Amino acid sequence: MTAHIQINQRKIGKGHPAYVIAEVSCNHEGDKEEAKQIIKASAEAGADAVKIQTYTADTISRNFDNKAEGTIWDEIDLHGLYEKAETPWEWTFELKDYAKSLGLDLFSSPFDETAIDFLVNEVKVPALKIASFEIVDTKLLEKTAKSGLPIIMSNGMTDFLEMDEAIRTLQNHGCEDLAVLHCNSGYPAAFEEANLKTMQAIADLYKLPVGVSDHTLFAQHETFEEPMAHVTPVEAVKLGASIVEIHVTLDRQKARALFDKNEGGYDWPFSMEPAELKKMVDQIRHFEAKGEVSYDNEREEEMALKTHGHVNFAPTEKELASRNIRPSLWVVRDIKKGEPLIFAAENKKAGNFDSIRPGGGLHIRFADFLEGQKATQDIQAGTPLEWHHLT
Repeated sequence: MTAHIQINQRKIGKGHPAYVIAEVSCNHEGDKEEAKQIIKASAEAGADAVKIQTYTADTISRNFDNKAEGTIWDEIDLHGLYEKAETPWEWTFELKDYAKSLGLDLFSSPFDETAIDFLVNEVKVPALKIASFEIVDTKLLEKTAKSGLPIIMSNGMTDFLEMDEAIRTLQNHGCEDLAVLHCNSGYPAAFEEANLKTMQAIADLYKLPVGVSDHTLFAQHETFEEPMAHVTPVEAVKLGASIVEIHVTLDRQKARALFDKNEGGYDWPFSMEPAELKKMVDQIRHFEAKGEVSYDNEREEEMALKTHGHVNFAPTEKELASRNIRPSLWVVRDIKKGEPLIFAAENKKAGNFDSIRPGGGLHIRFADFLEGQKATQDIQAGTPLEWHHLT
């Protein structure tokens, strides 16, 4: 493995400027023109890349009446949320061309194997991103690694063994250009839970480019007050981050109003506005040029120090709730007693079990072993797959 990766013409790693990724996610609110406005605003603010997410409600989940209990989305049906939040795949070509016209790379996070095929073979993206929730989808990791593209992976919610398994899975299946982003998947996360020293430990352990995927925004994260969106990314660069990934929205209050009506805005509590993004980029570039950072007030300086924390390879309390909506193995088509299990990831038509959100079923690392095993009972679609279902 190498301490550098390259996306298009941009070298990323120690000795090179931090690579700033603006995540569009669902902040387009179902409007392609709004997605393009976010891309334009990100370019004007100084970002290097924009990222989208490639899934449909039926590739990331199924309509099984599941909820994200314990998270900011806990009252919302997961399948319904993803129907509203998804980025239509047909937009991807135009968004990529538009980003390129503004000097930005565009790539995406795939959430199932069909998305990898689409992004690699049709869109021809320059890199792929593994989202924190999908880090446990070992089958997805295997196929992503075989793409031959540079891969950026977030470690949110993991313990050390899960993170290590993901890195080894990618490396063992052909990934030669890998970067790891330290991430707290609390939504939003507290500054004191950023634990940026963990990022440095990852760099020391694996000799890979590292960075941060940031979800801190408010000094008062429980009440959503005192926005200081730039602080954690700037501190991360001071501590050696080669990549910074943040979410961007055009208008956070507008997004919050949509969220309150369950009409959108699902990422509002951890998404920067363009002016905040520009402030962050300007401070990062100033640090890279001058070796110094000047915060606006003592409160920002206080929060900046809190982000350093300590080396921590365990999920925080808020992340433990988020872990409940990581993917696992579910029965997606009725299975009769004695019928063999067929993994749907590569065989959507015939498959009867699949890796989808939320948790509750067996870990996806067992998918190959389970393939071909026979059910000991009738199993209805919408059932988390468990050992007692098998011979």
